[in-house]
Amino acid sequence: MNCDRCGVDASLAHRDVDGFAYYLCDACINGWDAVRGSSPEASDETRSTAQ
Repeated sequence: MNCDRCGVDASLAHRDVDGFAYYLCDACINGWDAVRGSSPEASDETRSTAQ
């Protein structure tokens, strides 16, 4: 299955991002978590639990 963000054929995980459902690869999940974590108004409750 291909990642909804980058299109790579990899093992994917389902994530809700800004109210939309996506299937993302590990690299895109990590990138999303980094962006969410760097926002000054982002709190721990709004961050993804992806590891």
